[in-house]
Amino acid sequence: MNDLFNQWGNFLFHTRNVLFPVLVVALLFLFPPVAIGTVPGDYLLAMGLLMVTAGQVLRILTIGLAYIVRGGRHRRIYAENLVTDGVFAHCRNPLYVGNILIVMGFMFIAGNTTGLILGSLAFMVIYRLIVFSEERFLTEKFGQAYLDFCNDVPRWLPRLQGLRATISNFVFDWPAVAVKEYGTLFRSLMISLGLISWKLNLAGSLAQNKTPFIAATILIVSAYAIVRFLKKTERLRSMR
Repeated sequence: MNDLFNQWGNFLFHTRNVLFPVLVVALLFLFPPVAIGTVPGDYLLAMGLLMVTAGQVLRILTIGLAYIVRGGRHRRIYAENLVTDGVFAHCRNPLYVGNILIVMGFMFIAGNTTGLILGSLAFMVIYRLIVFSEERFLTEKFGQAYLDFCNDVPRWLPRLQGLRATISNFVFDWPAVAVKEYGTLFRSLMISLGLISWKLNLAGSLAQNKTPFIAATILIVSAYAIVRFLKKTERLRSMR
């Protein structure tokens, strides 16, 4: 059974850049958003925005303090070294926790309770399988050092004790955040904006609010284009 879980985890890691967007689109197609101005839809919208924000803050904090090279190599699970400082001293998978919060946040913003439940469960299962495969890889590569790390640091729920001291002991690397996170931040903002526009359109009130949405879209796209240009021309580099 463990080998089967490992195979699925590796497969999901390998296909995540295609599979995850397709899954989100499929969920929104099968369980479309509800109109804004409904109950409990508006409460779910507020919760969703908070979740997306929390997920992005966690990812930004993680990358800015001590980024981990665990994004894979040749689309396979890979790690250069065992990172145990920064946010990783408080949670073993902060980037994945951030991803789960962001994707679940989209489902909450949409406000379709069936899609919310199925989507949340699906992504939690997917990330659990990916983490299962990563943990096997890291155990084989780093041995007892990684097992000790697992015993000391929670897998999912960040340990808040000592987090302030951790943050104060690091120089925050804003260029690294901009270079490594601008794509995820762009998608988070644009998908959230798109879902809210969709909900307003269902309520028949998008026309009255189109000006701020157009302005927000121009601002987000412009910021994305600027950061991408600075990255590609190597004018923006990590301090590490």
